[in-house]
Amino acid sequence: MVSMHEDYPLILEDVTFTYEGSRKPALKDVDLKIRRGEITAVLGRTGAGKTTLIYAMGGVIPNYVKGELKGRVLVEGLDTRDYPLYELAMHVGVVMDDPEAHIVSFTVWEDAAFGPSNLGLPKDEILKRVDFALDATRLGALRYRNPYNLSGGEKQSLAIAGVLSMMPNVIALDEPTSMLDPLGSMRVLSVLKELNRRYGITVVLSSFDAEEIIGLADRIVVLDGGEVVIDGGCREVMQEVDMLERIGIRIPDVSKLSMMLKMEGVWREGLAMDIDEAFKHIADMLRDKRTPPFRIDSVAKEDIGTSLTKPVEPIIRIRRLSHIYPSGVRALRDVNLDIYSGEFVALIGQNGSGKTTLAKYLCGLLKPRDKSIEVIVDGLDLRKASMKEIVRKIGYVFQIPEQQLFFATVREEIGFGLRNMGLPEEYVERRVEEIIRILGLEAYGDSITSSLDRGKKFRVVLGSVIAMDPKIIVVDEPTTGQDWIDSIYVCRLLDDLRRRDGKTVIMITHEMELVARFADRVIVMHEGGIILDGTPRYVFSKPEILRVTWVQPPQITRLSQMLSEYGIPGDILSVEDMHRCITHILGGGVDGSTRV
Repeated sequence: MVSMHEDYPLILEDVTFTYEGSRKPALKDVDLKIRRGEITAVLGRTGAGKTTLIYAMGGVIPNYVKGELKGRVLVEGLDTRDYPLYELAMHVGVVMDDPEAHIVSFTVWEDAAFGPSNLGLPKDEILKRVDFALDATRLGALRYRNPYNLSGGEKQSLAIAGVLSMMPNVIALDEPTSMLDPLGSMRVLSVLKELNRRYGITVVLSSFDAEEIIGLADRIVVLDGGEVVIDGGCREVMQEVDMLERIGIRIPDVSKLSMMLKMEGVWREGLAMDIDEAFKHIADMLRDKRTPPFRIDSVAKEDIGTSLTKPVEPIIRIRRLSHIYPSGVRALRDVNLDIYSGEFVALIGQNGSGKTTLAKYLCGLLKPRDKSIEVIVDGLDLRKASMKEIVRKIGYVFQIPEQQLFFATVREEIGFGLRNMGLPEEYVERRVEEIIRILGLEAYGDSITSSLDRGKKFRVVLGSVIAMDPKIIVVDEPTTGQDWIDSIYVCRLLDDLRRRDGKTVIMITHEMELVARFADRVIVMHEGGIILDGTPRYVFSKPEILRVTWVQPPQITRLSQMLSEYGIPGDILSVEDMHRCITHILGGGVDGSTRV
């Protein structure tokens, strides 16, 4: 008789988990069976229970993270309550969302060897396992590199290699692409697909983004408030658009578009899952139409940046800026840049293109050594300025918020900069409460900062920066640890500060949909230099240039470019504009003057 775990290596039976010190369960009455060889994606908003579920599957709960666990979690038939973490790790490997949390050694090879070495295995067995893990994750050529010098995608691949060397049958990953650029995300997802295909490894991964898991996952489990609310095949789940949007999960643009066209009665298939499927159906619809094409009323086709009305003097002026790190990596190459007051600038490009290094110069964390270099911020020469002078002009929010948290509670953290500036305590307390209200943190004012999820930590750090009222705000990856609704919230807040208070916003991001929605200027970096600079429409209309950076325009823009021969403009930025465009053509518009 075949035991249940032969077919289902992960079984959760009526699992409820409440973290120590909390009164509300993070998981509630979860029943799941993960089939062997299946790739399962777990979708949900921040706080839905995704991380808790991954940790429970891997035995991190209750062996390391403490709290009250009810029900049973079985890993290859082993009850996670009854076995130590190191033994469970030979059956299921857990990969956390921050790959640097996995780094323990000074070479890639040693890092991958750490787990099996701690099991006391024979040397030949360790060598065999490490070779397998590095080959499977495509890191063989980097075995002697320092892990900290790898790209984001390579670090995440190394975290997976460290788990693989333990030879588990199951890998559970928490937000494996949340901190990666498009190239890094593509690398990690393709590694997971290959591990599943070649070795039959069962994969469970959590994500905010439905678009990235289409074509990868066999099954989707949707969590809301710690409960499983949808569970089924990928196509089946993605048809539940209304429910997914109601609980805050962002669906692919093409799925939303096909739903809108279905409501018009012109889309008669199931909702589109990916861009190729959408293209096929829409091209069939438009093939015999002879309607003149839409004309988008936009200055986007003007040359770089000329569409923006600018003051005479820039608020940021950079000339001849280059930077070489001690390792020999050239991060910046002769950068010349002007940024003007009141702009919302998106700084994009793959990891290692120089974005963060440029931001560090803007904020005084790096200082020019060559006298020919100019970095002027609101009239302040950063070569000579003190940090106290700089923070009054420009505030910087790091990608990893933990690096910027110094105090125990949220209120203390937000008030730190104000107190450091010597402002009266009465003003500080009033300002802190104002910022807490603006950021929607009223319930967390006295919370311990280290106990917050990463999205809320990011808000606290953002609050500590905007509390000091700088003219310029730089945010590095505002989507880190946040779902789509929270990401939109943060970007709207930044945009409100720009429109209402005249702030200049510089956002470093890999989320092109946010760029299309909020930025009025996009600067594209590649190998330390600027290769494109202009409005979102202008920049996204240059896919052949963007291709070298591994940056992709938003999904709806890529679809518009594929449909250009059918009268669709190639620089559409929103689903709503695409919908109007298609219905205009299908309705037989009489001239080409209709504007989006």
